[in-house]
Amino acid sequence: MATGAVLCLGLLGLKRTRQFLYYNSMRLFVSEEVLLSRADVKVKELRQSMDVLKAEAEKLEKKAMQAEDDLLRGGKKLRQAGKQIHTAINSAYKIERQAGGLKDVLRELPSREASRFRTQVMNLVKEAKRERNTLSIEVTKISNYGISA
Repeated sequence: MATGAVLCLGLLGLKRTRQFLYYNSMRLFVSEEVLLSRADVKVKELRQSMDVLKAEAEKLEKKAMQAEDDLLRGGKKLRQAGKQIHTAINSAYKIERQAGGLKDVLRELPSREASRFRTQVMNLVKEAKRERNTLSIEVTKISNYGISA
């Protein structure tokens, strides 16, 4: 009797055996029309969920395409900004060179008249270097994004 109980419990413990017994007993007690209507309802639910899934996939695809366009447009704008910053850096170099030439001219002038201009030129050179360094940092930031500026 114990062996029979263990075998019975073992058979019911297996998933396939349980499914087989469940579906066969359902066929005995429930008519075919009820089984078909249940299956039909489940199929309709699956179709509805598939339609919802397809609609969601289309929405996500559109959003992804728009995001890709925005990314490309943003990269292009960053490249343009980098080129403009390079132009400004070159202008700062030119200003520094011109200020250096102006310092040479100021050395030839008498010291009283030249001292007033020297401080202005030195301030201009310092400001140009500060701006150039700031712009170089911005170019570095753009380059860190993987965009050649």
